[in-house]
Amino acid sequence: MPEYLNKNSYLIGQHRLVEQRKERKKIKNKLLFLFILVIFNLFLLLLLRSPYFAINYIQIDGLDKLSLEEIYSAAGIREGMNIWKISPPELRDRILQIPRVAGAEVERILPGGLHIFIREKYPLVLIPFHGYYLEVAGDGIIIGLRDDFLGELPLVSGLFWGKMDVGTNIPDRTRGEIVEIFLQVLSRLPALPLAEINVSDPQQIVVYTREGMEVWLGGSKDLEKKLNVLMHLYPRLPSLENNSLEGYLDLRAAEAPVFRPF
Repeated sequence: MPEYLNKNSYLIGQHRLVEQRKERKKIKNKLLFLFILVIFNLFLLLLLRSPYFAINYIQIDGLDKLSLEEIYSAAGIREGMNIWKISPPELRDRILQIPRVAGAEVERILPGGLHIFIREKYPLVLIPFHGYYLEVAGDGIIIGLRDDFLGELPLVSGLFWGKMDVGTNIPDRTRGEIVEIFLQVLSRLPALPLAEINVSDPQQIVVYTREGMEVWLGGSKDLEKKLNVLMHLYPRLPSLENNSLEGYLDLRAAEAPVFRPF
C-alpha cells in the first residue's frame, strides 16, 4: 500500500478519535449540568417548603366595618401557611368577592409576612326592610344590614321589595335604576340634603329635604340635572319654620323651578 494512503488513514483515524473525545466531553458536561440543576431544584424546593417561609404575621389595613375574621375567611389564609403557596392576585380576587370591599392589594413581605390593604365601600342610602335597613353603596350593590337608623343617610321608599340579599342589586329594576341615578349624584354631591327618596311612581319621583320640604321631580328624564338645580337652590329656600309656608318645590321642569302652595 502506498505510503500516502497509510498517512491519510492515520490522519482520518486521529480526527475521528478527537471527535469522539469531544462528543464524550460534551455528554459529560451535559450530564454534569443536569446533575447540578437537579440538586439546585431539590435544594430550592426544600428551602421554599421550610418553616423559614411560613407566614408568621398578617397585617391588614383599611378595615372599618369589616372584621379580620371576615377577611381571613374569604381569603382562606392563616398563620403558618407557606408564603409561596399563596398567590397575591388570587388572594385579592377572593377578597373582592366580599360585597363591602371596593378594592384590595396583597403583598408578600419575605420571608414570612403578608400585607393586605382593604378599601371599603360605604352606604349612600338605606332601604327599610322587614324592620331592618339595607345599606346600598354607590355602585347599587347592597353591602350590609343594620338594625338602627340615625338619620344620616336618605331612606329609599316605594320599592317592590322582592328578594333582597347582601351582594346583589335592588331586584325591582324599574325603580332600582332610578335609585342608581340618585347614587351617582350622591357620590359626587354628598351634601345634597335628602332625607327620603320615594320612587313608588317612576313618573312622579318625590324627595324630601332634611327640613321636610317636599320636592317633585317628575320622571327620571334629566333627573341628574334636576338634583343639581336642587343643590344650588337649597341654600336659598325659605325656612319651613314659617307655618304659613305649606307647599312643595316643583322641579319637574329643571329650567323653571317654582314653589307651589298646597
